[in-house]
Amino acid sequence: MPSETAVYPTTLGMEKENVVESRARRSEAGPWPRAAGWQRAAGRSWPSRQAAPVVSPAFQKQYEEELGAVRQAYPRTQLWHQGDGVWLLSKSAVLDGLRQHAIFLTGISFAWSMVRSWAYWSAPLALPVWIGPRHTNFFDGSICAFEPTDGTWGFGDSLVELLDLYTVWALRHLHLQIFGRWPGYQAVHYPVERLLELREDEYCGCGMTGKMYGECCKAKDAAKSRVADAVQFALSPRRPPGSVTKAVRTGDAPPLLANLLSD
Repeated sequence: MPSETAVYPTTLGMEKENVVESRARRSEAGPWPRAAGWQRAAGRSWPSRQAAPVVSPAFQKQYEEELGAVRQAYPRTQLWHQGDGVWLLSKSAVLDGLRQHAIFLTGISFAWSMVRSWAYWSAPLALPVWIGPRHTNFFDGSICAFEPTDGTWGFGDSLVELLDLYTVWALRHLHLQIFGRWPGYQAVHYPVERLLELREDEYCGCGMTGKMYGECCKAKDAAKSRVADAVQFALSPRRPPGSVTKAVRTGDAPPLLANLLSD
């Protein structure tokens, strides 16, 4: 079970006081697919425009030792080693009896001290479908499940806790999918984003009050001319890289972390 209290995402990675006391189920028991997952990616050079950063041995040792805990919590996790980090592909049931389940592809860079993850819904006889765009990061569509400055989770904290945060984030996306509204508090600081994505009966994303959007910032957001903001918003899509989606759908090795993080 994930922790009882968790802080949740804004689309732009700027979350404030976004707390929910929900619980969700992890993945059901299943085999640890060691043969398919424990493999190194084919070697390729670091981009020529910069030198390869130094891998942190402390973080590498810590997270490699924690893989046993990940195995217990999310038994169907697969693992790929790369020269500067690892990839985890984890499956979460999210809720008991749910027809679909969530897949999290998580890249952990020991060189950059960074984690980046993408989420997909998977159902029988269907290709995995990306979970987004709301509450994902601009350009690459990666999960935005907490605000880093709130101290919810930081590099060096538990991987199991991180996957638990992703599980409840997926549960909230499921609520959005079924009921059409985002449950609980959220932080969306750009007015044009609030205007285009928030419903009147969702909590306002301004972070200043606990009011619903319709009674808080909607009128002010709609009254201002935001043509330039709307154009910039439209030109800043949130979608996962094709190499990430391919890895999730085919089971092939994920792309090199260095290439994704240096773009």
